[in-house]
Amino acid sequence: MRSVIIIILSVLSGLSGVIAQEVKFTATATPRVLRTGEQFQLVYEINTSASELEVPEFKDFQLLGGPSTGSSSSIQFQNGKTTRTVKYTYTYYLLAIKEGTFTIPSASAKIKRDTYKSNSVQIEVVKDRSGTQTTAPSGQPAEKSGAGADTPSGENLFIRLHVNKTSAYVGEQIIAWIKIYSKVNLSQVDPNFKGPDFKGFYQQPVEIQALRSLERENVNGEIYGTGILRKVVLFPQRTGEVVIQPFDIDVAYQKQVRRRTKSFFDDFFGPSVQNVPVTLTSKKVRINIKPLPPDKPASFTGAVGTFKLNASINKTDVTTNDAVTIKVNVSGKGNIKLIDDLNVNFPPSLETFKPVVRTVQENALSGSQSFEYTIIPRHAGEFKISPIKFSYFDPSSKLYKTLSTREFNISVTKGKEDTTSVIITGLSKEDVKLLGSDILFIKNKPFELVKMNRFIIGSVKFYAIYLLSILLFVIFIIIRRKSIKRNANVSLVKNRRANKYARKRLKKALSMLKKNNHESFYEEVLKAMWGYLSDKLNIPVADLSKDTSREALIKNNINQELMNTFYYIIDNCEYARFSPEHESTEMHKLYNDAIKTIIKLQQKLK
Repeated sequence: MRSVIIIILSVLSGLSGVIAQEVKFTATATPRVLRTGEQFQLVYEINTSASELEVPEFKDFQLLGGPSTGSSSSIQFQNGKTTRTVKYTYTYYLLAIKEGTFTIPSASAKIKRDTYKSNSVQIEVVKDRSGTQTTAPSGQPAEKSGAGADTPSGENLFIRLHVNKTSAYVGEQIIAWIKIYSKVNLSQVDPNFKGPDFKGFYQQPVEIQALRSLERENVNGEIYGTGILRKVVLFPQRTGEVVIQPFDIDVAYQKQVRRRTKSFFDDFFGPSVQNVPVTLTSKKVRINIKPLPPDKPASFTGAVGTFKLNASINKTDVTTNDAVTIKVNVSGKGNIKLIDDLNVNFPPSLETFKPVVRTVQENALSGSQSFEYTIIPRHAGEFKISPIKFSYFDPSSKLYKTLSTREFNISVTKGKEDTTSVIITGLSKEDVKLLGSDILFIKNKPFELVKMNRFIIGSVKFYAIYLLSILLFVIFIIIRRKSIKRNANVSLVKNRRANKYARKRLKKALSMLKKNNHESFYEEVLKAMWGYLSDKLNIPVADLSKDTSREALIKNNINQELMNTFYYIIDNCEYARFSPEHESTEMHKLYNDAIKTIIKLQQKLK
């Protein structure tokens, strides 16, 4: 009764989670680019039940059918939480009757007392130049009728390198992508092609999803299946006209082939399909790279783009020899990785170290570069760090811009271990300066003096280490021999490790239970039970049966109740593997019974 109440509460909590979740109402069209006379599907999807659905008037298209409704739901139990997912779909079938670009307005759905609107959908229709009306599958261009429809040429299968700008400044971002265009059915695209070398550019790859299907696209009034194979961000490193040379890529397309001897099977099954390899070659791309204007600020280090600057200090009141950290962060869109260092002027009386540079790339176009400076004041006093300036060139305004941080004031008091009474500036930590009769030492930390001409050989420490090494070696040999002798007895080893292997099997069964893989769960429980008994009784699994195991258990003084429990678990597992219905609570109980039974057997089968 208690388990039933828990299940009911779990389902109710899942249902309440569905009601409280955010309503998602979307509209999608497949395909979104098509020819006149072709059909497409308009699907409205909502994640909760709607009492009313009001769709717009399809005045630019002919409605062929719909709505075709459907629904699906699923419940997941994960980490003690119940999640229920519901999806309702309404599908309309439309026909494109005229060319142009059309926008289907958003639909309205009434859920309880609230009204929700979907997104609008844009459809592009081009003129059908083939003279026949064809319906293409989603993601592929419709093949034209007539001879040569499945044979590639320069017009129906090619590759191009695109750039978002053909004129840029040195260091300015240029986005380049490789795109394939096809009117035939592609079967393979070489994923390891080298592509252009991009000489004269610093390049940064952009992660994109692997190409699995082509998207329809209108190219000069023709519909192609297109897909982006690679995308990079380029940063020009030299001025003048830079030519990106053509590159090759190997692909394969499907071609219909008829047999030389016509047979009955040709008429029944149609022509066979053959994969034909072909090499595609791109065209040259020319980009004009302009030099930066000559009036560069003193704080300009080569940054091109749009940036922000901020700085912070961890503390301003310190004692001598106490470290201070100043962090300067440059963020924005541009050649962020090419910013090496900043022009920072620290007072000469402060000891400074090279900055720790960290780069955070939010995406291929923007990110941040942080510079962490460590400063150690060696003398007491008031120190002022002038504002840190950073200049960059903004391509959009064609001007240099300078950003500046605030001024930092550090107050340093004399520490307890600091015995220095004279401030000396302009000296590094390697310098030695004579002040009257005192010396400012190179090394100011305490160190240990070691007596010269002392050897460890012949000393008490040497003989102690020698004897200890021999003793450890003898102990290792004794332990090793005992281990070899113990492992030589195979049956004893199996007996000793039986419980360990059984627990490992049951652990795997528990993971199958969590994944709702019922058949594998029962199979792993069976293997755990029989495997444990085989190892403990030293009976091969092939010779193990209920009769042989029962005789061996009786010889080991196992009581009848424990044996009945063991065989009850075995019978339930063998029956449940072929049963179409499984109750989660029964599986959990069976799992717990298996653990308890093995523990009891382990206590008796020593």
